[in-house]
Amino acid sequence: MKKMLVLSMVAVLAFSSFAMAQIDPDDDGMGIYFDTGATIFCVETIGSYQPITAYLVVTNHSVAEPAILGWEARLEIDGNPMVAIPSSWNLTSGALNVGSGDDYICGTTNPPLAFTGTATVLADITLTFIGYEVGPYANFSVGRATGSLTYPDGGGYASQVGFPTPCQHIFGAWGTPSAWVNGGENCDIIANEEMTWGSVKTLY
Repeated sequence: MKKMLVLSMVAVLAFSSFAMAQIDPDDDGMGIYFDTGATIFCVETIGSYQPITAYLVVTNHSVAEPAILGWEARLEIDGNPMVAIPSSWNLTSGALNVGSGDDYICGTTNPPLAFTGTATVLADITLTFIGYEVGPYANFSVGRATGSLTYPDGGGYASQVGFPTPCQHIFGAWGTPSAWVNGGENCDIIANEEMTWGSVKTLY
């Protein structure tokens, strides 16, 4: 298994995704999604593939301040890519990462990263995933940056110096998969459009 930052993919002819009717209603979520609105976390590919983008998103910020000054997370993926993996995320304008490898410890003060409604993109990355005949897949995980004392349980952000805001994992378990490409049974069980976020979370 290779561990990478993040992977995204889509079919040239078609792809299917499982989207919730709305974003996770809980405050201060952090997760990887295949849309900037933070509703798609499962994608299945059909046929040949082309590059698409995956996003790291904070949802439903609880703070009154208008912007993020910094954030931390560890981003990993297990999968079987057939092409070169980009070496790092694309950060927002002016952001600086002082972490290494899969660990992201980012300052976003120049300029501050303004919240954009209920879903704020922290970073993105694009990758092509080919070779569907051998069963490509990808399992995305978000967790605690190695050695972090600011966020000892998982990811988080700060909108004031000295006042960190720990985030919630969308399924409640940091470091475990929360988004899938060709995720098989992980996505089959949420394909029912009538499911709510509450019922989805009870499955993991």
